[in-house]
Amino acid sequence: MANLSLKHLYKIYENGTKAVDDFNLEIKDDEFIVFVGPSGCGKSTTLRMIAGLEEITAGDFYIDGVLANNLEPKDRDMAMVFQNYALYPHMSVYDNMAFGLRIRHVSKDEIDKRVHEAARILDIENQLDKKPKNMSGGQRQRVALGRSIVRKPKVFLLDEPLSNLDAKLRSSMRSEITRLHNVLKTTFIYVTHDQVEAMTMGTRIVVMKNGVIKQVDSPMNLYDYPENVFVAGFIGTPQMNFINAKLSFEGENILLKSSVNNFLYEHKDFSHIDILNIIKQKDIIIGIRPEHTHLDVKENKNAFECEIAVIEALGNEMNVIVESVVDKTRIIVKMLRDDNLSVGQKVYVTFDVNKIHIFDKESENTLLERIPSTMTFKTQIVDNKLLFLNQKIALSKWNGDALKGHNNLFISLPISALTKGNDITLKVNKKEKIKDEWLFSAEVDGEYIYFKNSEYIDGDKISLDIDLSKIDYYDEDGELVLKHFDGENRFNGELVPVKKKIPCVKNNLIDISLYEKYEDAKNKQDIDTLKQLKIKEKNKLVFNYKLFDNEIEPNIEDLIRVYALLGKKFYLHHICYIVNANDININEHGNFVGSVKEVIDYGKDNFIKIILQNSENEVTARVKDKTYKIGESVRFDIPNNKIGILDLDFNVRLI
Repeated sequence: MANLSLKHLYKIYENGTKAVDDFNLEIKDDEFIVFVGPSGCGKSTTLRMIAGLEEITAGDFYIDGVLANNLEPKDRDMAMVFQNYALYPHMSVYDNMAFGLRIRHVSKDEIDKRVHEAARILDIENQLDKKPKNMSGGQRQRVALGRSIVRKPKVFLLDEPLSNLDAKLRSSMRSEITRLHNVLKTTFIYVTHDQVEAMTMGTRIVVMKNGVIKQVDSPMNLYDYPENVFVAGFIGTPQMNFINAKLSFEGENILLKSSVNNFLYEHKDFSHIDILNIIKQKDIIIGIRPEHTHLDVKENKNAFECEIAVIEALGNEMNVIVESVVDKTRIIVKMLRDDNLSVGQKVYVTFDVNKIHIFDKESENTLLERIPSTMTFKTQIVDNKLLFLNQKIALSKWNGDALKGHNNLFISLPISALTKGNDITLKVNKKEKIKDEWLFSAEVDGEYIYFKNSEYIDGDKISLDIDLSKIDYYDEDGELVLKHFDGENRFNGELVPVKKKIPCVKNNLIDISLYEKYEDAKNKQDIDTLKQLKIKEKNKLVFNYKLFDNEIEPNIEDLIRVYALLGKKFYLHHICYIVNANDININEHGNFVGSVKEVIDYGKDNFIKIILQNSENEVTARVKDKTYKIGESVRFDIPNNKIGILDLDFNVRLI
């Protein structure tokens, strides 16, 4: 059994094609994970990187906590089932299934036991003497599965194994593979472009497009809570209806103004939406599934008139395609059979308000997040205090000075700025568990606030602290007045060639997984293991980090990792260093020297902007429990294990 961890995986080919882009996924033991997406989205490439059949360009792949980037396929304890059966035509079913065990020198009795056990599970015991040519496509696919089962691998990798079968056979084989997963109780990773296979088989589904993960979730969460237009349109048959619209307020209500109709809803109908999007009157895409779209012969609230264009009869169900009488926009309605409907008939269409999806037209991401990432509230500033949700929050002098002259504002509050504490106390009206987190909500005078926590909080009241450093301030027109300071430093730099003694195998730098074994053996003074590893420290041309004319020696793990990715011509790559303000280490013996340009005071802690000595370069550090004055001299260090590296040529995060 195996737990797999894929961290910032990239696959870039020599011609510059980025097949997989920053792929991150944790796969638990015994999961049935499905990679789904259109052709060319990178799903099979990702599977092949897991199998070891494709080299990983950048990123880390772990099997049970052990780095496996350079582990040979035969040593990964995985079995792969391909789209074509790849059976030996001259061998019997028994010999096809037994072949892999024979070349591993498994005993004859054990081979016989495993083959018959697999054949029993797959219901092909009476087929063992046959040749593949005398079997149906479904039976051959079972043999291919059986060949994998007998190996008893940690992980099964299945690359579109049913795509060569007819529809009826695919349906029965889907059930067989799901049953097989339940029997074997091991990890399955399944690649398909068929959303029906994905929805009916996976415990979790990874939806991909252009090498990027668009959403990872359970089948029903993908259906109910798509995070973007692509997932919404890809999952579900018939495809979701999409209508362009504009978002705004009409009094206290929310108006979705489109070409087919002006839809008016109460704020509580869309309580998860960040009202800043409404204030800014964002262009949006309304999404509604055909099964949540309804026909009526008379006009009701939010109904609009259409004409039936096409009727697709499907037995007890039907798809009715209607056209808006205003602009001929086509909408699909999925409904139970109704023989009274006819082409050309005038009808009214309504949407189930609880099933409407709203997407930002520019980003195509949902504006109705299941766990809201940001919330916007009306606020006033009185006596250097924020007044919102009937609460008062003291501002720091810096906040107060920056917001002077602005009395009526909106604050944009990320949910990550809320932690258990004492700043505000709210009465909770709803508690909901979503995945591994609890979502708590409160409503105050028609405004909604949400708080998430990993653990359940008892009682109907909740006390929270607010991190003021994460708040943005907007005027009544939605124009930004004061932006929060995120504290991420980015510096262009270079990798400077330098000769160092580096552990090598023969004349090559060792890989990171081998280095871990080497360090472990060195620490334990395990002489036998050190001899077996045949590692020698040699002078090699590698690099130091260069930031602001100072060189920082990288830790050996990061050096090996970056060198393995960039190769001997590392110095030709354009590098961006990424350092979080929290990781800047201010101390009197620091190697970097500068003076304080600005103090950004948030009360409990603050940021300082530092101008480096004899330079125009600027660094931001987060400071707690200490105050600085503008112009004050300061020294600091940047820990070598806290430096992120971005390759600007390929836009790949190396560390």
